[in-house]
Amino acid sequence: MTADVTLQRLAALRRRREQRALEAIIVQAGLVRSAQRQVDEAARAARHHLNEARAKERELIGSLAGHAVSYATIIRTQTELDRAALEMARQRAAVARTQANLLNQQSARAEAGVNFRRCQRAAAKLNFACEQEAARRSRWDAALNEAEDEDLASHSTLPGKRGMVGRGVGPSP
Repeated sequence: MTADVTLQRLAALRRRREQRALEAIIVQAGLVRSAQRQVDEAARAARHHLNEARAKERELIGSLAGHAVSYATIIRTQTELDRAALEMARQRAAVARTQANLLNQQSARAEAGVNFRRCQRAAAKLNFACEQEAARRSRWDAALNEAEDEDLASHSTLPGKRGMVGRGVGPSP
């Protein structure tokens, strides 16, 4: 196996690796978009719950204001407010989880980008080596052909040997 063939095969492998790295970036970009949507949805749900909880709190406090209420009513109101606060904490934790997931996905996408650029550089270096090898081979072949042409030209100028060059008959030893 010649160096040209080996380099070409290696270049093909590097191009495939580069393609897989590009596909990994595309997959990671999709995962980042999905994680961003989840963050947006969780934040929207938390804002919606917060607005509902504040409205409910104003309603409950308003119903207690201005007149005497029983201790049981106060406890029931406090329990509802505590339940709303607990739900808000759960909503905030969900937002934090989705944001952490988004950061992880962004990190994975960044790593995929670094890997892709590394694969691109490796493929470019190998392509450059292939081009250099092809150019070297071309110069070698040109020099070899030139030397053969000179040999043929020098044999054809020998007296008595004209017309015999190139037919398998060379000068006698």
